[in-house]
Amino acid sequence: MNVAPGFGILAVLYVVVMAALIGLAIYVLILVIAFLRLRIAELKRTAPPRGGPGRQ
Repeated sequence: MNVAPGFGILAVLYVVVMAALIGLAIYVLILVIAFLRLRIAELKRTAPPRGGPGRQ
């Protein structure tokens, strides 16, 4: 009985699942970065001006 093809199929499935998980992780990371950039820009717009008259 040869079990090598079984390991080959499992290896292919493992690679496919890992590729899908890595792709999903990269997608989530891109979404988080985009959301944080938008949130930081919104916070900067709504923040009161720094300093008083004569200050920069």
